[in-house]
Amino acid sequence: MASDNPSLSALAQPVVQTEPALFGAGGDSSAQRRLSSLTKEAWILASLKKRRGEFLTQHGLDVFVGTWNVNGRGPATGAELQAWLGAAGAAADLVVLGFQELDVRAEAFVYNNAAKDAEWTEAVEASLAAAAAGSGRRLAKVASKQLIGMFVMVYAQEAVAQRISGVQTASIGCGIMGMVGNKGAVAVRLAYMDTPMCFVCAHLAHDAAAVDKRNAQFHDLCKRLAFAADAEHAADPLTPRDVAGTYGGSGAADRPLTVFDHSYLVWLGDLNYRLAIDTGDMADVLARGDHAALLGLDQLRMAQLHRQAFAGFSEGEIGFRPTYKFAVGTGDYDERRRPAWCDRVLWWARPGCEDGVRCRCYTAAASVCMSDHKPVRAQLAVDAWTVDAERRRAVYLEVLRELDRFENECIPTATLEATVVDFGEVRYGQLERRRLRLANSGQVPLEYSFVATPSRAAAAAAWLRIAPDGGMLLPEQAVELELTVLVDQRTSAALSTLAEDLYDILVLHLRHGRDYFIQVQGAYQPSVFGMSLDVLVHCKSAVRSMRHADYEACLASGRFSVPKCIWSLTDFMSRYGVDRGFSLFQFPGDRALERRIRDWLDADEPLDPAAVLQWPDEGGGTGSPGPATAATAAPAEGAAPTSSRVSLTDQTL
Repeated sequence: MASDNPSLSALAQPVVQTEPALFGAGGDSSAQRRLSSLTKEAWILASLKKRRGEFLTQHGLDVFVGTWNVNGRGPATGAELQAWLGAAGAAADLVVLGFQELDVRAEAFVYNNAAKDAEWTEAVEASLAAAAAGSGRRLAKVASKQLIGMFVMVYAQEAVAQRISGVQTASIGCGIMGMVGNKGAVAVRLAYMDTPMCFVCAHLAHDAAAVDKRNAQFHDLCKRLAFAADAEHAADPLTPRDVAGTYGGSGAADRPLTVFDHSYLVWLGDLNYRLAIDTGDMADVLARGDHAALLGLDQLRMAQLHRQAFAGFSEGEIGFRPTYKFAVGTGDYDERRRPAWCDRVLWWARPGCEDGVRCRCYTAAASVCMSDHKPVRAQLAVDAWTVDAERRRAVYLEVLRELDRFENECIPTATLEATVVDFGEVRYGQLERRRLRLANSGQVPLEYSFVATPSRAAAAAAWLRIAPDGGMLLPEQAVELELTVLVDQRTSAALSTLAEDLYDILVLHLRHGRDYFIQVQGAYQPSVFGMSLDVLVHCKSAVRSMRHADYEACLASGRFSVPKCIWSLTDFMSRYGVDRGFSLFQFPGDRALERRIRDWLDADEPLDPAAVLQWPDEGGGTGSPGPATAATAAPAEGAAPTSSRVSLTDQTL
């Protein structure tokens, strides 16, 4: 899917956004030895993380997270709950369950009645107790919160519950008029030992076209969900509380807490993100189990890639079928709706705790059919800890002294594995990637960024993207820079007529260090695709063989009424695409054949029916087409083609 014309707007995501730098900026030696506060924070955080074993005692925590949009149905049966929760739910140290559309009655919008919550609570507790029978394990309820149809409940093993403190709940509606609780979130925050964590159960806007609204609701909920300040449990386990807000501290001790003021944030619910487009062969793809093909169209992953919502969140590998929309009581999809992974479990970890959550299992209970959604569950292994505050402070002061020594030793230096990046032949609409290794060969952290030059406002040509285009490296660390070239409609005009070459000089700037120059080059293959129609109507020969001077000459000569390439396509479809017993568009396109057709058009060669078409023969098999009519002739200058019964779409060129 990504080989067509993917957007490059999100390919370059900087690791750390550095301050703007002048081209060739220098400075006196004392200024060059100073590092920005941003770099210091990152260096201190990385150093404390390496030494955290000296002041943190780690404890493992098994967390079961489940989400289910029950579509207003009554409590599930014991068998249905067992299929969803199973033995894993009863055996987990912490159980977090979120429901959506628990109560869809109209009066629920006026009277926030907890009757439905009580019914489901009783059914869930009975199921968990039955699954744990004979094991000696008992779950105790920690907290619950309900808002109209949204409901979250948290349970913990009795031994675990004794070490839980700081429990708070919150709810926010963002549905009708941005306030009503038909959409919104309910949340629970708690601290297990010295590890604060937050669980948000959300129900976002429905409808496939409402992706921008869902993204906006995510940010709205992040801002409005709040808890009372917690002076006992710091979200950052690495930094002493009395230095919070200096280098690496959170500074959240005396203000209301947001959902991100925790070591971990788990976000679950019916997020309602759909597939961006209908591929037309959805049933075949689902039958093959080719989830990767459909996940490339998942709106949630696109929003994460473009940093529009859920940036920095992680999710387990999706190996289950889309969880929506099913015909109630069956395992069959509702043909009126496009299947989608609406029901999700994601998590975010504070810097310094990034490796603290691992997903052991992520699946859906396909056998449960009481709703139009399938229930989803995730089993997470979470690292929790207790903190030795005195030892942490001593380590922190040692790290500061070490940083001060490094900072005064030398200026940053880097090593590039190459200064010339050659992309070879580049074709229209085809992504080409190359990797370039950048290493910190100095003794201090370095900040790098690609900067503009006096002759160009941007750091790179419009057809080139760099990821990451800036960041920070500790000594002996390295990063793989990915350079991506894509010539599309925005950038093809000058390249198609060879008015410009696929060539650029990149300037890699080290903050308080030197500049490195990287030459990027490639051989663009002119194509009728992406070329202006005003130019194509003048072309008398193959665009692939023309030089820049040839374009200037042909623009001064006569013109066809229709470009030769369009004539060739319409004539071919007119002769072979109709009155043959079935439509030329009856079968999905072939990517390899598409590239051959492009090459034929670019080389001004006739399309080969034997290669393009596979006709049904008399025996029911396939074969080459029968004798063709006279070879396709190009239109004379000023002539118009005969009428065709096959219309072209905007996607032809």
